[in-house]
Amino acid sequence: MADLEAGKFPQALKKATLGTKKFPKDADFHAIAGFVLTEMKQYKKSIPHFQEASRLKPDDPQFVENLANALMQTGQIAQALAYSERMLDKFPGNPEIIRVIDEIKLKGQNWRSIVENATEKLKNDPDNPKLLASRGRAYGKLGFVEASSRDIARAYELAPDDMGIAFRKAVDLHQAGDKAGCAEILWRILEQEPHHISALYQLSSMVDSEQAKSLLPQVEAAMAEIDHRDSTLEFAKAQLESKIEGLEAALPQFARANAAQHAENPYDFGAEEKKFERIKSLFPSPEAVPSSGVEDVPLPIFVLGQPRSGTTLMEMMLSSVPDVAGCGELTLAADLSAVYSDENQPFDDVEARRFAEEFRELMPPIPDGSIAFVDKMPHNYQRVGFILSAFPNAKIVHMLRDPRDVGLSKWIRRFPAGGMRYASNLNSIAHSANLYRRYMQHWDAIFGDRILTVQYENLVADPETYSKQVAAFCGIDWQESMMHPEENKKQVRTASIDQVRKKISTKSIGGWRKVADHIRPMLDGFDPDLWPEYEFG
Repeated sequence: MADLEAGKFPQALKKATLGTKKFPKDADFHAIAGFVLTEMKQYKKSIPHFQEASRLKPDDPQFVENLANALMQTGQIAQALAYSERMLDKFPGNPEIIRVIDEIKLKGQNWRSIVENATEKLKNDPDNPKLLASRGRAYGKLGFVEASSRDIARAYELAPDDMGIAFRKAVDLHQAGDKAGCAEILWRILEQEPHHISALYQLSSMVDSEQAKSLLPQVEAAMAEIDHRDSTLEFAKAQLESKIEGLEAALPQFARANAAQHAENPYDFGAEEKKFERIKSLFPSPEAVPSSGVEDVPLPIFVLGQPRSGTTLMEMMLSSVPDVAGCGELTLAADLSAVYSDENQPFDDVEARRFAEEFRELMPPIPDGSIAFVDKMPHNYQRVGFILSAFPNAKIVHMLRDPRDVGLSKWIRRFPAGGMRYASNLNSIAHSANLYRRYMQHWDAIFGDRILTVQYENLVADPETYSKQVAAFCGIDWQESMMHPEENKKQVRTASIDQVRKKISTKSIGGWRKVADHIRPMLDGFDPDLWPEYEFG
């Protein structure tokens, strides 16, 4: 250990290897050998050591993180993800394992690697349900919705009794609008595995108040089986209590659920501020904006704003127009801009062209004859400069909503993704919201009328007027169908999955007022000067 800490890697490796031979039942020597090889970037050689350490000491989650990371570094992405998620069931809530899973999921190239790996193996084993399910999941993360549903359906047809595959089929049905079919499968899963955490959580978001009363004891029984707090089950309990007793009564449980999740996946204020300053420095003035010089079709439309601000509603309105393809939340802008926003690499005209070419090459297929496509990734508010440099003809539709309603909506939903870690802490929600507004102030100053801001409250109160405004801005013919997004049959893969299946409504406006005492740290954290459209008293 002293040699390792002093950076004397060859010496440390020699001694650790000797230790594995003299003390073959001591996991620590294998772990140290693995650490040293990792520091030496010899990830492939580290894998057997971490595997043996994990075998000798199966109750130590640190070895899981080490092995998963080594698998990921050697390009074995599918194996790393499958192993990490399997071990997370054994060590629920473990922050190191969650961090590794986040790292895998945050990178679109990792999902593409899983697709390529599974496709190659399926050539020799075309009816392997595990491979089909794995590829289907990866396709879904990349926005290839039809391919995802096709693979998951085939996997379920081949192995309907595999609980993991059955769960993915249930989720796919829900995303397609078939809640009844989804629920049927979920209840069947619980008959086989009464404490299936994911099925319990999924059902908790779907059941009515009477069903919630019968499901709550099952969730509590699953919680009692685990020796520490599991955020997924805590959120399931909160959702059920909300349906039984009302939102205000359930807010203490939502606080417990969020506390558990934040402990697993905390928000880093400083890192986000640093990222903001770095991105601003790449686009300091309107005159300094790079351009790819390419204005290809179909027209790119980017709908962005805070999550829960109405981005899904706007996408469903736009994709109700014939020949406008809704692509859901694509990770491409995040993937392609990361090297510039996270590192000190310059972004110029050449890089903007490369960004545009790779984006169109990697995006999911859209129907022939489409005049436009919509990417509604909310967090693209961080990447407007990259997007408008790459796509000079792109349209940015910015959804603005009262941050107090947005914040409450985040607080009472589970957002486990790494990019949403701020949603589980009231102070972090306020900081993230203020930072989002500072991003948009910068982009408005740089790009002016290339961005259309639509207030959610105005849109839902007068959908005809504001949908016509959006259509005119995007240069597409307005259709009456834009006022009826609930009739759109497109799959929905966001937290708004059920809301957008209902008619446009104003009933959620101002909901924060009834529970203000429970969310006071968030309310006090908003900077009123950043929100002139809303009255902060």
